[in-house]
Amino acid sequence: MRFKSTILKDSMDQSVVCIGWTGNDEIIIGRSDSTLSKWSQATKENIKLCDFSDELSYPIDLHMLSSTQRLTNKTAGIEQILITSSNGHETFSRPSFKIGRIDESVTFKKIRKSSTTISVNNRDIQNNIFDISQNVENGPNQPNITFPRRNIGGKQRAFNVLWYSKYEWLEYSKMRDSIFCFYCRHFTSDNSGYRDEVLIVNGYSDWKHIGNMLEKHNSSNIHKLSLEKYKSWISAKKTGSVATKLNTQLKEDILKNREIMKSLIRCVLYCGRQDIGLRGHRETNNYIDDNDDDNLKTHIDPFQNNGNFIELVKLLGLENDDFKTKLNTLPKNAKYTSKTIQNEILNVSCKVILKSIVKEIQNGSNFYSIIVDEAKDESNIEQMSICVRYISDNRINERFLGFLELKELHAKALADSIQLFLYSINLDIKNCIGQSYDGASVMSGTINGVQQYIREMSKNPCPYVHCYAHRLNLVLVDASKHVSAIHNTIGILEAIYSFQSCSSLRNSLFLESQEDSDKKLKIPQHCEIRWVSKYKGIHFFKIRFKSVIKALKECTLSKKLKEAAEARGLLNQFATFDNLLTIFCLDELLLCINSLSVYLQTKSTDLSKCITLIECTKDQIKSMRTENKFHDLYEKVIKSVEEISGEISIPVTEKRKKNVSSKLTDYFVTSSIGQNQMDNISEHEIKMRSQYFEIIDNIVMEMNRRFKQTELIEAVEACNPSSKMFLDFDTLIKLPGISKDNQFIEKLRAQCDLGKKMFAADSNSIEAYLSIKSMGASFLQLEEVYRRILVIPISSATAERSFSTMRRIKTYNRSTMTGKRLHNLALLSIEREKSEELIQNPDEILNEFASNKLRRLNFSM
Repeated sequence: MRFKSTILKDSMDQSVVCIGWTGNDEIIIGRSDSTLSKWSQATKENIKLCDFSDELSYPIDLHMLSSTQRLTNKTAGIEQILITSSNGHETFSRPSFKIGRIDESVTFKKIRKSSTTISVNNRDIQNNIFDISQNVENGPNQPNITFPRRNIGGKQRAFNVLWYSKYEWLEYSKMRDSIFCFYCRHFTSDNSGYRDEVLIVNGYSDWKHIGNMLEKHNSSNIHKLSLEKYKSWISAKKTGSVATKLNTQLKEDILKNREIMKSLIRCVLYCGRQDIGLRGHRETNNYIDDNDDDNLKTHIDPFQNNGNFIELVKLLGLENDDFKTKLNTLPKNAKYTSKTIQNEILNVSCKVILKSIVKEIQNGSNFYSIIVDEAKDESNIEQMSICVRYISDNRINERFLGFLELKELHAKALADSIQLFLYSINLDIKNCIGQSYDGASVMSGTINGVQQYIREMSKNPCPYVHCYAHRLNLVLVDASKHVSAIHNTIGILEAIYSFQSCSSLRNSLFLESQEDSDKKLKIPQHCEIRWVSKYKGIHFFKIRFKSVIKALKECTLSKKLKEAAEARGLLNQFATFDNLLTIFCLDELLLCINSLSVYLQTKSTDLSKCITLIECTKDQIKSMRTENKFHDLYEKVIKSVEEISGEISIPVTEKRKKNVSSKLTDYFVTSSIGQNQMDNISEHEIKMRSQYFEIIDNIVMEMNRRFKQTELIEAVEACNPSSKMFLDFDTLIKLPGISKDNQFIEKLRAQCDLGKKMFAADSNSIEAYLSIKSMGASFLQLEEVYRRILVIPISSATAERSFSTMRRIKTYNRSTMTGKRLHNLALLSIEREKSEELIQNPDEILNEFASNKLRRLNFSM
């Protein structure tokens, strides 16, 4: 039973052995220190009543008796309290008490000022036995004391401690001066038919016949059964019960299953990260155990290509015997290597990656911009690449989110597809504050373009930024249309590339012509949409001009008339002084612009830095438009032609004749008459100088037109500490999307005035943002402005790079790949930082995989 008692306010060290209370809420307490006391609930006082005469005895039971016999239910007064002690009965007179009821005895280990719940054996409560073991954990109570002697059979007899060593199950009660069986007390049920067994209930104290009694009990069936139960309990305690063992086995199976599944997940992630196919032409979904006769009956062609995934699993089994053993112990219908499981792992992996990206956005700035571009895949299906730009961990991030197959290509369908995709990954389009696409009208249209639909869906200004990398590329495209020299030179270079690439023999010939060079280079392919490729192509023909002429001359000797004719035509157009001068001029200009082109393609571009770099690039190009710069370039070309040794003729024309004023005809001139020093140059040099200036003027003009100032650009410049307009409030307030609330505006104005001095030492907008953020709540409004500025995208280069991955994944041999699988594989390949984290720890993928549906194997408790 359980007995709950409120411990006395005045705690005592000695244990309470019996208690009882009266109708007056007064409790009589008998203690093991041979004292009797009274405790009042009303006054919370503990009063000692008396001591027993014999200190060795102590009360074991307490009864309160009235002076008249209780023949009715009426309460009579108390005149005596009968105390039963360990060595007899003693009576105490208490006439002031009213008769009450007696509670069952209970043992307290220690009296504390708190409520305590105590569990004891029911049999022991009924028989008032509290000095023997109360539970199995304590073991048998075997005190080594001076045992009391009693007259039994005419002799003084007592219990002997030597019986402990012979019968380890014995325990002795000092209260009863009797022995009990430890095993039978705790492991014999009340309905076993042995409830009155002396060693279980009442105790045995006939010391004269103790030997026979113990021997008889030790060989009894009830004792043997109790002993077996005790041994089982000991065994269960060490190794666990049946349920515990089953639970332990289940845990071991789960751990084994998880280890196998982690390895399989890593194999899938490895294939996805490396852009290699998972499946083979004939994929066999079984893993052969050489010791399994049933498996050996199945014919497997050892030379068959089962795909990279299955082959990688087999290779892993060869290197790791433990993995192979565990995998072979799995059921044949639960190997988890089928194409369906592969697709599930890919789906779950990408789901985990997208969750991580969305969490970064929500925990970071909570604002984001979208970057979108389209391209056709190997199956001629239009794929839309969707990327996001946001701030997380105090840095700018641009992440690839996935590919979408497009069924319709009008602006409304494209905008709806973007919105639906963002919704599917739990990104609120209302937090989209910027967008960047190419210059196609369907994307950039201000009335019915995608940018306008996105603006309406997001319900905020959401400024559109035409990709700066595309703009820079269009500068050269437009310049080549207006300057015939550029158009003709690039056309010749493209023709030479096409001439040598359509034949392996010609390609080898062009490589062999570079035998005098340290390294043999292939002719770079010209690309209309890649600015860097233009510089690489121009620079190749500048440093390998002589080798190209040599290769073309060899081709003119070909027995194939058409090939020889094409080679002569290309050689006549390529090996000219004017063409070489244009190549040198473009090389100088593109080298200057190349740094800007590379920066515009980086993920962490800052718009304020970009604007500064554009202005610096324009200034550098303008600085090249001088007579001295051209003269130096002209001399370089002449020197290069001379090194070719007669392959190209240097144009030699008469110098322009000086016209002297007729007023000086009759005079002898002895000093300068103000004529230009450049009048000494030839007519051809003048013509080339005009062409050189024309190229520079057109490039500068196109850059000014493509990168003109807008309110957005001015607001961005106002966030740059190196700008003259740094934190100019009137300029900054023009940023689209800023709150027009009066309180917000007033706080922003004050923060701008204060920040001009505080953050002027920062080198760029990102450092200024970090300094502002470190100030905590002091600059909240200004911090929001910076978050919006930094999230604005610069280019769509991240989306364009995803198409390179798409072409590596969806090749001719994998052209039937579905859009969903392409999306999953591309995400693993492009977001390598995220997929690397999953390879290191695939637990999150495994947990998601296990929770998707009921699996044949257990992967979680």
